[in-house]
Amino acid sequence: MVLQGKHTQVAYRCPSCGYAIFGLVTPFSVSQNLLRLKCQCGESSLGMQFTRDKKVRMTVPCLFCQQEHNYTVSQSLFFGRDQFLLACPYTNMDICFMGTKENIDQALKKSEEELMQLFAQLGAEEDEETLQSPFLPDAQIYDILRFVVKELEAEGHIHCPCKSGPYELDISEDGVRVYCTECGASYVFLADSVSEAEAFLQCDELHLTYTP
Repeated sequence: MVLQGKHTQVAYRCPSCGYAIFGLVTPFSVSQNLLRLKCQCGESSLGMQFTRDKKVRMTVPCLFCQQEHNYTVSQSLFFGRDQFLLACPYTNMDICFMGTKENIDQALKKSEEELMQLFAQLGAEEDEETLQSPFLPDAQIYDILRFVVKELEAEGHIHCPCKSGPYELDISEDGVRVYCTECGASYVFLADSVSEAEAFLQCDELHLTYTP
């Protein structure tokens, strides 16, 4: 299903009070400089605005890192999907939910279940160690590479042996790895700087292969 008209629901979970915050967003509301979706507790807000090339730049509070992450998505993804999720670059847990209210509710419920499982299995101390991993790159580098991958996936320009996907990212000492969750084929971005990561914005296709 595709959303009718240019509008979408946006939600995030407040890192301070834990409540899910919803807002209905239209191109007109985003075009009015910076649009903020604020939690009633007053401790967090999600920011949205158009870039010069009419993409949507978002600043999203993170429930896991207790800081904000920056994302840039195309209008076709932002307004044209019945569900689109943005994940924390360090934990890969979803922190921003876009689409229909029904799908967002389902995604939030699934996210909450995954959160409870995470705390039950790892505990708060192990989760803190994960966030302090020495392999984590600059957050802006990860944000850029994730944007590139999700754009290519949406356009059908990621190729792997099974030709199905979906595709995700993780972090190791080698770099940021893009992999197919179905067949395991992968590609590693070796960007060590923001300028190197930005060079991948010109990438038209991505071919994943098996590695020994």
